[in-house]
Amino acid sequence: MQYKNKVEQASNAILMIALDFPPCQSAGVQRTLKFAEYLAELGWQPIVLTVNEDVYRNVDNQQLIPAEIKVYRCHSYDSSVDFAYKGKYFGWSKIPDRWWSWAINAIPMGKSLIKKYNPSVIWSTYPVSTAHYIGYKLHQHSGISWVADYRDPLQCRYDSNVERYSFVAKWIERKTIENACKAIFTTEKAAQMYQKLYPDELLSKFAVIENGYDEANFENLPTITAKKTDKFVLLHSGSIYSEGRDPSELLLALSELKQENEISQENFILMFRGGVCTEQHSKTIKKLAIEDIVTFTQNIPYKESLIEMMQADCLLILQGALFNNQIPSKAYEYIRTGKPIIALTGTGGATEGLLEKVTTGYGAASAKELKKELAVILTNKSRKGDDFDTQKFSRYTRTKELYDLLAVIKS
Repeated sequence: MQYKNKVEQASNAILMIALDFPPCQSAGVQRTLKFAEYLAELGWQPIVLTVNEDVYRNVDNQQLIPAEIKVYRCHSYDSSVDFAYKGKYFGWSKIPDRWWSWAINAIPMGKSLIKKYNPSVIWSTYPVSTAHYIGYKLHQHSGISWVADYRDPLQCRYDSNVERYSFVAKWIERKTIENACKAIFTTEKAAQMYQKLYPDELLSKFAVIENGYDEANFENLPTITAKKTDKFVLLHSGSIYSEGRDPSELLLALSELKQENEISQENFILMFRGGVCTEQHSKTIKKLAIEDIVTFTQNIPYKESLIEMMQADCLLILQGALFNNQIPSKAYEYIRTGKPIIALTGTGGATEGLLEKVTTGYGAASAKELKKELAVILTNKSRKGDDFDTQKFSRYTRTKELYDLLAVIKS
């Protein structure tokens, strides 16, 4: 049935298709959740189409979904788990991603939701290609305007290691860019990449709405007590891995600072919260003789992680050249804390550009530069101004940008 020929006025409902949604414990949850929450405050009715809670490997039950958001869930398999045999699975079983089976149930459920709520806009969000495929099929079915929140570029666009099985993801991407009325990215660099990839599309199709921090999450935190140690705490919150978020240059810088007696076990600790210490990391740390100043700790609930950020002395970002077109979402929460931020970034990358706007931000591209910037922070000798307005980085401000975009689409 085609809904685009209906004569009645479309409602203020927006159908939002997102795999990551509370209680999922994932960095990507906050973007969808806060868009939905604040769009509801601004007069829209968010209808979220997501997966059953048992799909999520890690959950955070402290994250609450406002009553104004209507949430509909359906089953999906995780092919890397459910289709594995003795812990192993075929690479093709993850085409275009591990949750492709979600579409089997989500498409008919989405059609029912369209019939029930008659939304003005369909919105789907990456980094799960299947979400955009569902959005594409529902747009085809209904003719309703479709906004594709790409956030970051498709991984195979910048990482040659995933090229082997990328043809389906690229097909979905092409259908998405060609059929969506807007494609939204979180950085100008990512938007420019896609403008070049799809030169026949109007430039006005490509929009930028950055990530941000949510003030309400900070206001509702329990009383923040002093940290449990007198040591200087350098905190990295989130995953690390060999490609793109490799801490090797940082570890080398810390080793040299330790040799020069600038830091020691008595006054300094580097904490990787949620990062896994691989065998290679362990060998590097042992070789550099910094086992006593580096620690790896398991994931904690979102609100607890914000408290930990507020207690740290300095916050760390690892965003190598592989991710030059992207900015990790936690960077904005870092900004809200007001604490010094040091980042190992690729030269000319989007993260470096963000930190240049932030009075607490320090960027570096090598161990030598990291060492220099850390020495400045350790001595508490800021070389930047005192204050800046963080409000422009808030989730509410970002949602108002989306609200304005949706108003144009609806009109």
